Amino acid sequence: MRIVKIAAWILGVYVVLGLVMDGAIGYYQPQSEGTAVLRSFDAEGQSHDTVLSLLEDDGTLWVESGHWFRGWYHRVRANPDVELIRDGEPGAYRAVPLDTPEAVDRVTRLMGKGAGAGYYIGRTMLLWAPIKPVRLDPREPAE
Repeated sequence: MRIVKIAAWILGVYVVLGLVMDGAIGYYQPQSEGTAVLRSFDAEGQSHDTVLSLLEDDGTLWVESGHWFRGWYHRVRANPDVELIRDGEPGAYRAVPLDTPEAVDRVTRLMGKGAGAGYYIGRTMLLWAPIKPVRLDPREPAE
């Protein structure tokens, strides 16, 4: 019985630390090389800026929601017209969520799966939240 309690405590601490880390990333939104700001819009037209890792694959831009807290992902599903701010310059895009096994495989490869421990450490720290790929297609800006 003691081993079950210890295992439960370890699991509980792991879950709490993962949720705290996930929340901290969303709150502080650290920027680094390879990140961009995705500006999504809610039902009232209010903009929300989110720092995301930008994945490029043969000219195709991808972002992914691999966190449990994914407000931006729900907003782009409701309103796919977004802006992507790179190097201070906004560009108009259409967000295309692709929740298919092929898209998930492609994005996990771009994230570095199979290229070392970094991918697995990051995924473990974020409690293995399901990856939700979103392709960003260029569009004409609204007038």
